[in-house]
Amino acid sequence: MKGAPHLQLSLSRTLWRELLRAALPVQLTEGEVDLLRDARRAVRQLGVRRQIRGLLVDRAPAPVRAARDRARAAWTRARPSVVQRVDDAVRVQGSWRVELDGLGTDLRYGAQRVGADAYLKATASGTIWLLAKNVEIPFLIEKRIGASVDLAEIRYDPGQQAVIGELRDLVVFLGEGPFLQLLARLAELALQGQLPKANPVPILRRDQVSELVGPMGGALKLAMGVDDLALEVTEQDLTLKVRFGFTQRQLSDQKEGGDDGW
Repeated sequence: MKGAPHLQLSLSRTLWRELLRAALPVQLTEGEVDLLRDARRAVRQLGVRRQIRGLLVDRAPAPVRAARDRARAAWTRARPSVVQRVDDAVRVQGSWRVELDGLGTDLRYGAQRVGADAYLKATASGTIWLLAKNVEIPFLIEKRIGASVDLAEIRYDPGQQAVIGELRDLVVFLGEGPFLQLLARLAELALQGQLPKANPVPILRRDQVSELVGPMGGALKLAMGVDDLALEVTEQDLTLKVRFGFTQRQLSDQKEGGDDGW
């Protein structure tokens, strides 16, 4: 902040928690679901891997290689009709997204950083079509899992005209078992790469503060606006500092016609 603040407010932990909750949900990643398209893509990738392996020396006996080649040729001929029958029998299309859904009550404070328990909400929605699209079944699936995340580098950004923070150090909790912990680590690796797309997270906008302090200039016949903000976070305190900009308010109740003779 340039210059000394005109107003300094200590924020209670309860108010700060509400400010964070108001900034959510934050979408981390999203995508489209098409079961047949995704299956085709997986088959193509598998085919590429087989072709790469085929470049290596094949030590199988000649009869085995001949039988394998005949099976591949038969599948190549039959694949279009099989794909069409599968498409007529069942089709699944929709979308999915992963959001940082809500912060918990266990907040940890540091220098311009707040750590919090959170929930990741995975949502998938779309439609299942059966029997050549004669039967339509919409679906909505939601799953919440525990996580912890830090909101770091809390600062005022003049371009966004808001106090913002950066999501960091996402940790996912799926359970205590070795397999669940492995899945959690894989989920973290996938989602950590999506955090830059979600950042920065706006926490408190300048116009919100202006609405709060604007009426204070009425008695002085001044229009007060917020010129600069700063939010200082330490392990003990959260302090909002405001620097105002002032303009002379034009009086709208001036009498017309001048002196009335009294």
